[in-house]
Amino acid sequence: MTTASVQAPLVRALDRLRHTFWQRRVLHWTVRAIWLALLIPTIVMIGYLWWNWRVPWQLWLPLMLLVGIMSMLWSVRPINLQRMTHRLDRLMGMRSQLVTALEVSSNTTAPAYAENPVSEQLVQDAVSATVDLRRKVKFLGRGFWLEFNMLIGIAFVLGALLVFDLLSPRLPTEPLLELPPIGLEPDAEEVIPPDPVLNPPPNQLQNLSQQQIQAALQALADALRDQAASRAISEAIDRGDLGGAAEEMRRLADRLGELSGQAQQELGQSLQEAAENIGGEAPPFTDPLQSGNEALQTGNLPGATQALEDLAELLDTIEESNSPDESQSEPESPSEQPADNGSEPADSGEGDQQQGGGDGAGEGDEGGEGDQPLGEEEERLPIDGDPLELESDADLEDHVLQPSELDAQTDDDRRTSDSPFARQPLNAPSDDLGPDPLSYPWDKRDIIRQYFTP
Repeated sequence: MTTASVQAPLVRALDRLRHTFWQRRVLHWTVRAIWLALLIPTIVMIGYLWWNWRVPWQLWLPLMLLVGIMSMLWSVRPINLQRMTHRLDRLMGMRSQLVTALEVSSNTTAPAYAENPVSEQLVQDAVSATVDLRRKVKFLGRGFWLEFNMLIGIAFVLGALLVFDLLSPRLPTEPLLELPPIGLEPDAEEVIPPDPVLNPPPNQLQNLSQQQIQAALQALADALRDQAASRAISEAIDRGDLGGAAEEMRRLADRLGELSGQAQQELGQSLQEAAENIGGEAPPFTDPLQSGNEALQTGNLPGATQALEDLAELLDTIEESNSPDESQSEPESPSEQPADNGSEPADSGEGDQQQGGGDGAGEGDEGGEGDQPLGEEEERLPIDGDPLELESDADLEDHVLQPSELDAQTDDDRRTSDSPFARQPLNAPSDDLGPDPLSYPWDKRDIIRQYFTP
């Protein structure tokens, strides 16, 4: 075997071994690059949760990508064959046999190595050692599992921090509101504007006296009396029927379009005349009157209709404000009647008292004395008195009726035989009890006859 024939196998074996080492390094550094990249956000989250760090993502995200990319680039760098050979000699204790065999294989043209059995044996031993070493290389060895465990641990810590951050309460990040200075509270109208429907303006009629309202109504009736379309309104006001006047006002508002142009102009002049007669002391009357005149003069029928509707509502308001006074004054006259009628029972009661005064006068006096509150017990006189014996009147026993006397029939009994309500003796037979009260003829009952007689 020549030296040229053994050089190719050694170089080829070393190249295969170098490629195997490179693949294992790329696999290990890939896992390492991942957990090194995840280590950056883990540190940021720890600082955020414990030390309130406010690191923007624009800062830590590029740093994370930079660490991962640099780790990958470092793992794919090529392996120098000379350095790998020297390192294997030191690790395997071969005393530079691989390095020498590599030099012999590289200098095949040198006369010292040509046809030299020592060099041939050296190269053969190096090839055998390289092949055996390549078989012992493991991709998923102890180093790989250490890197993988590191990746799992950092990923678990980062996930736990994220879950803890999601479960922890957070304060709102809304901007702070500018509170008013102390002592100056905002008005209610500034916070919630008043609603004209829910909160209508105060009634201006409260500022007018009853004489002013009556004068304004009279001026309104006088101004509308000359027009045929509004004469019914003035007549209702003259009668004091403000509700009817309001209805007539609404009817006039509904048929404004049916009036001729001249009639509308005259009606507007009447409204203006009423406003001038009333004057500026009664704005509830003058404002709709003037607005109605302006609307009729310009041909604005919706505006004139609204003005007449306002006048009708004003008349209804006056009618409602006057109705409580009338309702309070009306019940006064009927209340006097029970006073006159009540005197009759009093008189009859006095008569009853006079009739029963003879029998119960003594009892009433005794009861009156007994009802009075007792005072303090007076002291007894130190005198021995004689007991008083009460004598019973024999005549009183004659006035008490005995049970035998109640059942006995007397000669002066004024019962009638045909009356079902006559008193019968207790021991009378059933045939002698008289007719049935329920079958008593109705024409003999005065109360029943009067009840059923139309």
